[in-house]
Amino acid sequence: MRFLNTPVTDLTYDDAFLVPSSSATSSRFDVDLAAPDPTGSTIPLVAANMTAVTGKRMVESMARRGGLAVLPQDLPLEVVARETDWVKARPLRFLSARTFRAEDTVHDARARLGEYAHGSVLVVDDDGRLLGLVQEPDCQEADSGASLRSVMRTDLPAIPEQDL
Repeated sequence: MRFLNTPVTDLTYDDAFLVPSSSATSSRFDVDLAAPDPTGSTIPLVAANMTAVTGKRMVESMARRGGLAVLPQDLPLEVVARETDWVKARPLRFLSARTFRAEDTVHDARARLGEYAHGSVLVVDDDGRLLGLVQEPDCQEADSGASLRSVMRTDLPAIPEQDL
């Protein structure tokens, strides 16, 4: 850790910030987060409290994997409360899926498909019932303005809830 100046008092959480600086890393994909121990864990233990780093999706992912993510300190308290409630409501065993309506466009889905490792979005009705699934290959040849209803897969394998 590097200080910009010598602190004359003890520091609190509100006093500590990450200072942006240059890096020799050409891409974030070049960063190896693997721990040197035999666990092979590749997640950080703590995510920074920076707006560009830690949002509710990062907090959700970190919490699910045993990490700690600190929401940015410049968020209004009502936003912190709302995002904390959202994270606590997420299922522990399954990734939260990105959902769209059947009338949304292929363009809308393409913008979000890369957000999750599974490369999929769910198409739901107004009551949140599953209508179909859209994956990256479904959008490759489709017109950007086409509705998701026209490209979604409807023959979905399902596991009964009691078997989960």
